[in-house]
This record gives sequence, structure tokens and C-alpha cells, in this order.
Amino acid sequence: MEVNNVKEITNKIKELPTPEFLVQNIISISLDSEADMKELITSISQSPTLTAKILKLANSAYYSLPKRITKLSQAVNLLGLKTVRNLALSIFTVENYFDKEFPFFNTYNFWQHLITTGIASELLAKYINFPDKEEAFMCGILHDLGKIVTAHIMPEIFEMVVKVAQHEKISFFEAEQLLSVISHQQLGKILFESWNMSEIVIDTVAFHNDPVNLKNENNRKILYIVNLANVTINLLFYGFSGCYNIPVAEPEVWNYLGMNYYKYDSYLEDLKRTIEKSQEFIYMKDI
Repeated sequence: MEVNNVKEITNKIKELPTPEFLVQNIISISLDSEADMKELITSISQSPTLTAKILKLANSAYYSLPKRITKLSQAVNLLGLKTVRNLALSIFTVENYFDKEFPFFNTYNFWQHLITTGIASELLAKYINFPDKEEAFMCGILHDLGKIVTAHIMPEIFEMVVKVAQHEKISFFEAEQLLSVISHQQLGKILFESWNMSEIVIDTVAFHNDPVNLKNENNRKILYIVNLANVTINLLFYGFSGCYNIPVAEPEVWNYLGMNYYKYDSYLEDLKRTIEKSQEFIYMKDI
């Protein structure tokens, strides 16, 4: 793609919704190792609507908390800074990027793919004892958002990619490569750079379909977690990501994460049960 076209695309991406100051502040607080929970509570409390939605999600079966949460302080104390950040960011994403329907693509099914990939990533992180499970959840939800960016700023190209993927029975990413168009990975990278998101998010978004090409070893494990979670969600047909092939896990990813048949089978069964308890997340747009 010509440089001028990339610049034009970048400018169009900058016109898309960006997390408002409140959500940006929540993200910043969660990244600060010296952050005070009171600071986060004060920030979220500025929006009664956001507070109410976070409380509803915090009380969902997904978290299975022992008692009903009625105060934001309880949610932050029991779930933690990063989990509450994930809820705020998820609410922002679904409200601002899934408000438009496309005649050739079901955005509800696509949101289901994103949210279940986040859930699958968090669960997989627990299975392999990866400490930053909240980061895995966030990266899982955001990994494919570049597809919606394509739909918003280049709807004709998006439709063409979906139709080629369907006709050739290949993945969305393979169809992009076949058509030699800018990939949703590249668009997602540009989007999240404009949001000032962490390097972990940017690397995951930029390499989730070709993870072995990542050079940054610091983020390899979380990238591989999201990659395998994404493959798993596509295999189980939770939602729809625009892929028409049968995905296969990369041997390097499988081995790096220490997976085997028995561990993966246990993970699959646990994942199915976890997703059954996650209806509030799947229908987040309606809460």
C-alpha cells in the first residue's frame, strides 16, 4: 500500500471514537503500580451510568462472588483494578464500535467472538499459571477490533474480504493477504497506538494471526495465549470472526504454552462451562 494511502487511513482511524477522558484515566490508573483504589473509585464515580453497568457485570455469574455487590468500592476491592478497567474498556468498546450494522456482517456475532476470546484468554492464562490473566482478558477482547475498523473506514474492502474468505473457505486474514489489502492487524495497531495503549496490547493485536513473527520476547507468552484462545473460540463456533476455514494451532504456540491433549481437553470443557455463565458479557450492549 502506498504511503499516502496509509496516511489517509491513519487520519480516518483518528476520527473513530477514542476512549473519553474518564476511560483513559481508568486505564492510566490501572497501569500505575502505585495507584490507589480510591483514585479509581473516584474516577469511575463521575459517571453514574458506567458505575451501574460495572456493578451489573460484577454481579454476573461469571465472577461467582459470594455476595451481591452494591457499591463500587466493593467491586474494586473484590475484583481488582485491572478487572474493573477491563469492564470499563469493554463497555466503551461495545457501545462505540458495535452501534452500526452491516448488511454483509453480523456485528452481534462478532462481539460474541471478541468477548468469548477474552474469556478464553483469561481462562487459558489461569491454566498455564500466567500471572497477568487480566491483561490476557483485555488483549483477547481487543485482538480483532481492527476488523470493525476496516468495516467503518473501508466498507467496500471489508465486504470484499468477507466474500473472498467465504468463497475460498479461508480465514479473514488469509483473504486480506490474497487481496493485498492493509490487514486488520495493521489497522488495529494504528488504532491502539492512537489510544496510547500498552505495548502488550499493540503487539497482540499486530501479531495474533502470525504469532511466530513477533520479535519482542517480553510479550510472546500473552500473544500465544490469545492466539490459542482465538483458535479455540473459532473451533467452538462461539460468535463469528469472518473466518471460513478450520483453524489449527501453531505447533510452536502449543509447545511454548506447555499444552497437551489432556490439559487442552480439560481447558475446553471448563471453557464451555465458563461461557455459559457469561451471558451478561455477551449481551453487554443491552445492559
